[in-house]
Amino acid sequence: MWPTIALLAVATTIGPAFTLPTSPNGNCGSLKGNFTIKKYQVYPENADFDPARCVLYLGQLWNASLGIYDPFHDQYLKTVEFPGISHNPSFHLGGVQLDKVSGHLSLIADSANVFGTLGADISGTNWLLKYDPSSEKTLYQINLTESSGGAYAGFQDIEHDPESNVYVVGTFPSTITKVSKDGKTVTPWYKPAVIDHTKRGLGGLASWGWMLLAQGDPSGSIWRFDMRSPAGIPYPVPIISGNHTFGDSDAISLPPKYNGTVLLVAEDTAGISVFRSKDAKWDSAEYLGLITGATQEIFNTAPVQIAETVYTILEPFGDAGLGGPGTAGDRSEFLVRDIGKEIEALLV
Repeated sequence: MWPTIALLAVATTIGPAFTLPTSPNGNCGSLKGNFTIKKYQVYPENADFDPARCVLYLGQLWNASLGIYDPFHDQYLKTVEFPGISHNPSFHLGGVQLDKVSGHLSLIADSANVFGTLGADISGTNWLLKYDPSSEKTLYQINLTESSGGAYAGFQDIEHDPESNVYVVGTFPSTITKVSKDGKTVTPWYKPAVIDHTKRGLGGLASWGWMLLAQGDPSGSIWRFDMRSPAGIPYPVPIISGNHTFGDSDAISLPPKYNGTVLLVAEDTAGISVFRSKDAKWDSAEYLGLITGATQEIFNTAPVQIAETVYTILEPFGDAGLGGPGTAGDRSEFLVRDIGKEIEALLV
């Protein structure tokens, strides 16, 4: 399918002019312990770490913008705003994922109606943006509402395959959309036989080589896909050890330090659930335990490895929005919690 690609306006950078740091050998330094991002109204729902530039990219939900933060020097570097999207109450910016092959970012600006109504209202436009942090340019912007025919929505998490194709998960209901590296071809790669956008489904994606894992379907399973396949065919991964019932989930992660053997699932108000496949094939999995710390007011929304430590992004959904529900509140400090030792304790 050939998508409509929007005429691109130049993204606006807010902050002092500078060149992003680089670490050619991938050694950004050490980082341990919790840290706090000190910036008004960041409200990060998702994040990804760039080991080449040594920065953390933040999907700033309510203001629909991209934040760039240096955790090694505790410095908020800049905000990137997208014309027609940022500070537009019709959009949220949730999904943010670095393609480590190209160094480009994939971002999701999703319709604000969808999650607030739990899929009852899927009207509005959803965008997939490809952004180059080096040139500070948006490379393409694709209308996912058009490619879905407006039948499904809730786009929120992203992954890439080794050839830099993009995979976008939809939650209402479970769908995966594949977008070619150049943004010219959009394929409904996985969708259920019956499309009912009031049914909550997949929330997160994680990849390792050509393998894609997904979680959040009402079946309560972890799904495995082969991204070399022309269409997504889910393989439900049996849990052979431990007993766990998933709550509502968000982003998932295969932290690089574990070489594809450990899966972390952000369960909004429960915590981070930890699974293991010792051979990284995910023919089956062990449930190892739950790292608690979430509340009804502050959700765990995304696990992310930064340097050699794993953190969880905490989103204060309980804050009162200054512009009403679904808007940014009056907060200037956002805790990012180190869960590395807790993961290690479960792996013993």
